[in-house]
Amino acid sequence: MMLILVLIIGIIVYFVGPFRTSEDVITQWASAVTRQGECVILRDEQVVVSDSTVRIEYVATENTVVSAGDTIAYFYTTGYSESLLTRLETTRSNIQTYHRQLLGTIVDNNLDRLETIISLSAQDFKGMATLQNRGNLRTIIEQLQTSMVDRQEYLRANKRDDVRLTKLYDEENTRLSSIRSWRKESNAKTGGVVSFYLDGYETDLSANNIDDITIADLEAARNGVQLGSTKSILTGGMYRIVDQDNWAVALTITSGTWNPVVGQTYYLTFEGYEDLMYTGTVTDVRKSSGTVMAVFSMQEPIGPLIYKRTAGVTLSISLSSLAVHTRSIARVNDQDGIWLYDVPGGTFVPVDILSVDGSMALIQPRVEGALQAGQRVLIK
Repeated sequence: MMLILVLIIGIIVYFVGPFRTSEDVITQWASAVTRQGECVILRDEQVVVSDSTVRIEYVATENTVVSAGDTIAYFYTTGYSESLLTRLETTRSNIQTYHRQLLGTIVDNNLDRLETIISLSAQDFKGMATLQNRGNLRTIIEQLQTSMVDRQEYLRANKRDDVRLTKLYDEENTRLSSIRSWRKESNAKTGGVVSFYLDGYETDLSANNIDDITIADLEAARNGVQLGSTKSILTGGMYRIVDQDNWAVALTITSGTWNPVVGQTYYLTFEGYEDLMYTGTVTDVRKSSGTVMAVFSMQEPIGPLIYKRTAGVTLSISLSSLAVHTRSIARVNDQDGIWLYDVPGGTFVPVDILSVDGSMALIQPRVEGALQAGQRVLIK
């Protein structure tokens, strides 16, 4: 009789007593998640740097697609000097003076016409070489050389050539060739979009070295602080070729309720470009001192964001996943999880908390298939 009484008391204590363990049930839950923060845009961009260039003449047009091998610009090196231009003008003056000596009082309209063409071309050349005028310097040089050859051939055909005149012609060509050596043709090493605007972060914050980028690097870029290569690019960077299809977005948020998971796909809109919606997939997640860093591999061409390094961004995603009450979440050895009530005392199952919607925590088990809707969970 006493044994039966003890058993009855034990049953009552288990179900209604202070030592009873609460339970929850895993459910299927749908939720729309939105997050906002400041992001850093990471691009695959090849930067051409030159320390000896004193002037650049652009051939390609800003923000246009170029192919490997296309001429992007002409660089004028430190050999450029006003004295070379002065010597060329002096030689040309000597040629004209000697022409007058040879011809005397003879009027030669054809020769005058050729000299006028050369004079006009030379003026255009000097104007562009000294940055006083704008235009295509290559075309002007070709016109000047053609005019010089035409003049020389005309004089030879009319038997007005002699040793001194030939020497002056050679000197004129040498001067012009020396000037042409200032200019180096720069060609695209790869295809992409060309841009002559650089911010200095092209090498350090690249879509190709994401593994080496830290949360501190992102914070530095947002505050305009220089990184390892920033100064050298700002000093000697000439232009960049951007792969518009290979780029990423790195976002940091200080929040305990947002836990992005690798493989999730979000919609992203950027401040100032709200009419454009991009799609990005989480490829990397890092956490440090309460800050969550997520890297998104972007799936559309970069478009106008080719000129942005930092921007406000809004993330949105529709989640449908398993969920439990937030009180069911336990933490064991710094790992979030739930106690699945499959055996007395339960089994700890590690989970990622995808989001918190009110009192419900949307979860994803670390081991696929480890949890199902309808299973009971112990609340400890």
